[in-house]
Amino acid sequence: MTCSRLAAGSLLLLAACAANLPQTPPPGRAAQVAAPDWRAGSTWRYAISDGFTKIARGTVDYRVRGVAGDVVTVDVQSGGQESVDLYTREGNWLRRPATNMQTFTYRPAYRAFDFPLFAGKSWTARSTATDPADGRSFPLRLQGRVLGWERIKVPAGEFDTLKVQRMVYLDFFRLGDRGQSVIQETDWYAPDLQHVVRRETTSQYLKLARIERPFFVKTRGGDDHSRDDILPRYEQDDWLVYELVARGGN
Repeated sequence: MTCSRLAAGSLLLLAACAANLPQTPPPGRAAQVAAPDWRAGSTWRYAISDGFTKIARGTVDYRVRGVAGDVVTVDVQSGGQESVDLYTREGNWLRRPATNMQTFTYRPAYRAFDFPLFAGKSWTARSTATDPADGRSFPLRLQGRVLGWERIKVPAGEFDTLKVQRMVYLDFFRLGDRGQSVIQETDWYAPDLQHVVRRETTSQYLKLARIERPFFVKTRGGDDHSRDDILPRYEQDDWLVYELVARGGN
Protein backbone atom coordinates (compact mmCIF):
# COMPACT_ATOMS: atom_id res chain seq x y z
CA MET A 1 0.00 0.00 0.00
CA THR A 2 1.43 3.40 -0.92
CA CYS A 3 1.38 6.37 1.41
CA SER A 4 -0.89 8.27 -0.97
CA ARG A 5 -3.47 5.44 -1.04
CA LEU A 6 -3.38 5.14 2.75
CA ALA A 7 -3.79 8.88 3.19
CA ALA A 8 -6.60 9.09 0.66
CA GLY A 9 -8.57 6.36 2.42
CA SER A 10 -8.15 8.04 5.80
CA LEU A 11 -9.22 11.42 4.49
CA LEU A 12 -12.33 9.91 2.90
CA LEU A 13 -13.18 8.43 6.30
CA LEU A 14 -12.62 11.83 7.90
CA ALA A 15 -14.98 13.48 5.40
CA ALA A 16 -17.64 10.81 5.99
CA CYS A 17 -17.49 11.38 9.75
CA ALA A 18 -17.84 15.13 9.26
CA ALA A 19 -21.04 14.71 7.25
CA ASN A 20 -22.74 12.87 10.11
CA LEU A 21 -22.17 15.44 12.88
CA PRO A 22 -24.17 18.62 13.59
CA GLN A 23 -22.43 21.79 12.41
CA THR A 24 -24.43 24.08 14.69
CA PRO A 25 -23.82 24.10 18.46
CA PRO A 26 -26.35 22.79 20.99
CA PRO A 27 -28.85 25.39 22.26
CA GLY A 28 -27.27 27.97 24.51
CA ARG A 29 -23.71 27.30 23.38
CA ALA A 30 -21.44 29.67 21.48
CA ALA A 31 -20.46 28.61 17.97
CA GLN A 32 -16.79 29.38 18.64
CA VAL A 33 -14.72 27.92 21.47
CA ALA A 34 -11.83 29.95 22.88
CA ALA A 35 -8.41 28.64 23.94
CA PRO A 36 -8.20 27.04 27.42
CA ASP A 37 -7.06 28.83 30.56
CA TRP A 38 -4.32 26.60 31.98
CA ARG A 39 -3.88 26.71 35.77
CA ALA A 40 -1.07 25.28 37.88
CA GLY A 41 -2.29 22.35 39.95
CA SER A 42 -4.99 21.23 37.51
CA THR A 43 -5.11 17.45 37.10
CA TRP A 44 -6.67 14.94 34.71
CA ARG A 45 -6.80 11.15 34.87
CA TYR A 46 -7.63 9.02 31.84
CA ALA A 47 -8.44 5.32 31.59
CA ILE A 48 -6.70 3.71 28.62
CA SER A 49 -8.11 0.81 26.62
CA ASP A 50 -7.15 -1.09 23.49
CA GLY A 51 -9.35 0.02 20.59
CA PHE A 52 -9.17 -3.41 18.94
CA THR A 53 -9.79 -5.67 21.94
CA LYS A 54 -11.42 -3.25 24.47
CA ILE A 55 -8.97 -4.59 27.07
CA ALA A 56 -7.97 -2.08 29.78
CA ARG A 57 -4.43 -0.73 29.47
CA GLY A 58 -4.12 1.16 32.77
CA THR A 59 -4.38 4.88 33.45
CA VAL A 60 -2.41 8.05 32.76
CA ASP A 61 -2.32 11.10 35.03
CA TYR A 62 -1.51 14.68 34.01
CA ARG A 63 -0.76 17.53 36.41
CA VAL A 64 0.01 21.10 35.39
CA ARG A 65 3.23 21.98 37.17
CA GLY A 66 3.28 25.58 36.01
CA VAL A 67 2.61 28.16 33.29
CA ALA A 68 5.38 30.57 32.28
CA GLY A 69 4.79 32.86 29.33
CA ASP A 70 3.46 30.67 26.52
CA VAL A 71 4.88 27.42 27.94
CA VAL A 72 2.81 24.99 30.02
CA THR A 73 4.74 22.30 31.92
CA VAL A 74 2.81 19.10 32.62
CA ASP A 75 3.94 16.15 34.77
CA VAL A 76 2.82 12.76 33.44
CA GLN A 77 2.55 9.44 35.30
CA SER A 78 1.64 6.19 33.55
CA GLY A 79 2.46 2.57 34.34
CA GLY A 80 4.95 3.56 37.03
CA GLN A 81 6.82 5.82 34.62
CA GLU A 82 7.17 9.59 35.04
CA SER A 83 7.82 12.15 32.32
CA VAL A 84 7.31 15.83 31.52
CA ASP A 85 5.37 17.23 28.56
CA LEU A 86 5.51 20.81 27.32
CA TYR A 87 2.64 22.64 25.59
CA THR A 88 1.76 26.11 24.42
CA ARG A 89 -1.18 27.87 26.07
CA GLU A 90 -3.38 26.65 23.19
CA GLY A 91 -2.52 23.03 24.00
CA ASN A 92 -0.16 22.61 21.08
CA TRP A 93 2.81 20.34 21.59
CA LEU A 94 6.34 21.54 22.31
CA ARG A 95 7.57 18.25 23.81
CA ARG A 96 5.47 15.12 23.92
CA PRO A 97 5.54 11.53 22.55
CA ALA A 98 4.26 11.13 19.00
CA THR A 99 1.46 8.59 18.64
CA ASN A 100 2.95 5.09 19.12
CA MET A 101 6.47 6.54 19.15
CA GLN A 102 9.05 8.12 21.42
CA THR A 103 9.13 11.68 22.76
CA PHE A 104 10.02 14.46 20.33
CA THR A 105 10.44 18.20 20.61
CA TYR A 106 8.57 20.21 17.97
CA ARG A 107 9.60 23.46 16.28
CA PRO A 108 7.32 25.19 15.56
CA ALA A 109 4.77 23.66 17.93
CA TYR A 110 2.78 20.62 16.77
CA ARG A 111 -0.55 22.33 16.04
CA ALA A 112 -2.97 19.87 17.60
CA PHE A 113 -5.54 22.68 17.90
CA ASP A 114 -6.19 25.95 16.14
CA PHE A 115 -8.29 28.14 18.42
CA PRO A 116 -10.90 29.45 18.27
CA LEU A 117 -12.48 26.12 17.36
CA PHE A 118 -15.75 25.88 15.45
CA ALA A 119 -17.49 23.20 13.41
CA GLY A 120 -16.04 22.89 9.92
CA LYS A 121 -12.77 24.66 10.67
CA SER A 122 -9.67 23.15 9.06
CA TRP A 123 -5.96 23.91 9.15
CA THR A 124 -2.63 22.61 7.92
CA ALA A 125 0.73 22.90 9.61
CA ARG A 126 4.34 21.84 9.25
CA SER A 127 6.88 21.24 11.96
CA THR A 128 10.18 19.51 12.65
CA ALA A 129 10.21 16.69 15.20
CA THR A 130 13.56 16.23 16.95
CA ASP A 131 14.45 13.17 19.01
CA PRO A 132 16.21 14.51 22.14
CA ALA A 133 17.93 11.14 22.62
CA ASP A 134 20.08 11.41 19.49
CA GLY A 135 19.37 14.87 18.02
CA ARG A 136 17.96 13.55 14.73
CA SER A 137 15.19 15.64 13.16
CA PHE A 138 12.32 14.67 10.87
CA PRO A 139 9.75 16.66 8.84
CA LEU A 140 6.14 16.54 10.03
CA ARG A 141 2.97 17.55 8.18
CA LEU A 142 -0.44 17.88 9.80
CA GLN A 143 -4.00 18.32 8.54
CA GLY A 144 -6.61 19.14 11.17
CA ARG A 145 -10.36 19.58 11.02
CA VAL A 146 -13.21 20.16 13.44
CA LEU A 147 -15.79 17.57 12.36
CA GLY A 148 -18.71 18.98 14.33
CA TRP A 149 -20.55 18.77 17.64
CA GLU A 150 -21.08 15.49 19.47
CA ARG A 151 -22.44 14.70 22.94
CA ILE A 152 -20.52 11.84 24.50
CA LYS A 153 -20.40 9.99 27.81
CA VAL A 154 -17.15 9.08 29.57
CA PRO A 155 -16.50 7.90 33.16
CA ALA A 156 -16.19 11.54 34.30
CA GLY A 157 -19.65 12.45 32.96
CA GLU A 158 -21.56 13.45 29.84
CA PHE A 159 -20.41 16.42 27.76
CA ASP A 160 -21.11 18.44 24.65
CA THR A 161 -17.90 18.31 22.62
CA LEU A 162 -16.32 19.47 19.41
CA LYS A 163 -14.83 16.48 17.62
CA VAL A 164 -11.37 17.28 16.25
CA GLN A 165 -9.52 14.95 13.91
CA ARG A 166 -5.94 15.13 12.65
CA MET A 167 -4.00 13.30 9.96
CA VAL A 168 -0.27 13.48 10.63
CA TYR A 169 2.62 12.40 8.40
CA LEU A 170 5.88 12.03 10.32
CA ASP A 171 8.83 11.22 8.06
CA PHE A 172 10.72 9.30 10.73
CA PHE A 173 13.45 7.01 9.40
CA ARG A 174 15.54 4.30 11.05
CA LEU A 175 18.01 2.59 8.74
CA GLY A 176 16.94 -0.91 7.74
CA ASP A 177 13.93 -0.85 10.06
CA ARG A 178 11.15 1.69 9.58
CA GLY A 179 10.10 4.74 7.63
CA GLN A 180 7.23 7.21 7.59
CA SER A 181 4.43 7.03 10.17
CA VAL A 182 0.89 7.95 9.12
CA ILE A 183 -1.06 8.91 12.23
CA GLN A 184 -4.72 9.55 12.92
CA GLU A 185 -5.72 11.33 16.14
CA THR A 186 -9.25 12.17 17.28
CA ASP A 187 -10.03 14.43 20.23
CA TRP A 188 -13.40 15.22 21.77
CA TYR A 189 -12.91 18.70 23.26
CA ALA A 190 -15.40 19.74 25.96
CA PRO A 191 -15.80 23.53 26.31
CA ASP A 192 -17.22 23.11 29.83
CA LEU A 193 -13.91 21.62 31.02
CA GLN A 194 -11.67 23.42 28.52
CA HIS A 195 -10.07 20.06 27.90
CA VAL A 196 -10.23 16.83 25.93
CA VAL A 197 -12.53 14.23 27.54
CA ARG A 198 -11.89 11.44 25.03
CA ARG A 199 -9.01 10.72 22.67
CA GLU A 200 -8.34 7.98 20.13
CA THR A 201 -4.93 7.49 18.54
CA THR A 202 -3.72 5.03 15.93
CA SER A 203 -1.03 4.85 13.28
CA GLN A 204 0.59 2.83 10.55
CA TYR A 205 4.30 2.86 9.83
CA LEU A 206 6.39 1.83 6.85
CA LYS A 207 8.25 -1.36 7.78
CA LEU A 208 11.45 -1.55 5.75
CA ALA A 209 13.36 -4.67 6.85
CA ARG A 210 12.84 -7.85 4.85
CA ILE A 211 12.16 -11.02 6.82
CA GLU A 212 14.16 -13.98 5.47
CA ARG A 213 12.43 -17.34 5.94
CA PRO A 214 14.32 -20.66 5.71
CA PHE A 215 11.27 -22.48 4.35
CA PHE A 216 7.86 -21.80 2.80
CA VAL A 217 4.70 -22.00 4.84
CA LYS A 218 1.93 -24.05 3.24
CA THR A 219 -1.73 -24.15 4.10
CA ARG A 220 -3.74 -27.34 3.92
CA GLY A 221 -4.72 -26.39 0.41
CA GLY A 222 -1.10 -26.06 -0.58
CA ASP A 223 -1.12 -22.24 -1.03
CA ASP A 224 2.22 -20.51 -0.61
CA HIS A 225 1.95 -17.66 1.94
CA SER A 226 5.62 -16.73 1.96
CA ARG A 227 4.69 -13.47 0.20
CA ASP A 228 3.09 -12.25 3.44
CA ASP A 229 6.60 -11.22 4.49
CA ILE A 230 7.39 -9.12 1.42
CA LEU A 231 8.56 -5.67 2.54
CA PRO A 232 8.44 -2.70 2.60
CA ARG A 233 4.80 -2.40 3.63
CA TYR A 234 2.67 -0.40 6.03
CA GLU A 235 2.16 -2.08 9.42
CA GLN A 236 -0.72 -1.33 11.79
CA ASP A 237 0.38 -0.05 15.19
CA ASP A 238 -1.60 0.33 18.44
CA TRP A 239 -5.08 1.86 18.54
CA LEU A 240 -5.54 3.38 22.00
CA VAL A 241 -8.62 5.01 23.55
CA TYR A 242 -8.31 7.50 26.42
CA GLU A 243 -11.41 8.45 28.48
CA LEU A 244 -11.49 11.05 31.24
CA VAL A 245 -12.08 9.49 34.64
CA ALA A 246 -11.53 12.46 36.94
CA ARG A 247 -10.25 16.00 37.01
CA GLY A 248 -9.16 18.24 39.85
CA GLY A 249 -7.34 21.37 40.91
CA ASN A 250 -8.18 24.87 39.81
